[in-house]
Amino acid sequence: MILFLRNTRWAILWGVFIFILTGVPGSVLPRLPSFVDLFQPDKLAHLFVFAVFFWLLARSFQQPGTPMAVYRFPALYAFIICLLVAGTTELLQEFVVPMRTASIWDFFANMVGCFAGFLFFQIVYKKTR
Repeated sequence: MILFLRNTRWAILWGVFIFILTGVPGSVLPRLPSFVDLFQPDKLAHLFVFAVFFWLLARSFQQPGTPMAVYRFPALYAFIICLLVAGTTELLQEFVVPMRTASIWDFFANMVGCFAGFLFFQIVYKKTR
């Protein structure tokens, strides 16, 4: 278990980073010009953050000390965890963080980031096998 936690430390720290960013009150965030919500620049940040999160999780799940079920299907477990974190962050913004609201478009950008991380992982994974 200690080895597994050591191998996943960067993914865990990145996940904590995601929750810290989610917890920043809305009054602290800069206001962006209000053009179509789908194309706001923060969507690229959502995509990037979750692509990196997926990558860190999937890579750490390939290390020795990982439970066998997770080790055999690292992308599947990383994808499930990414989606759970993506949904949880939006719910926290809606119900816990002051002056923040959930956005279906943010959740969609998070999912696209998870999928981008998955595609990148699959390309690299196939080349290393």
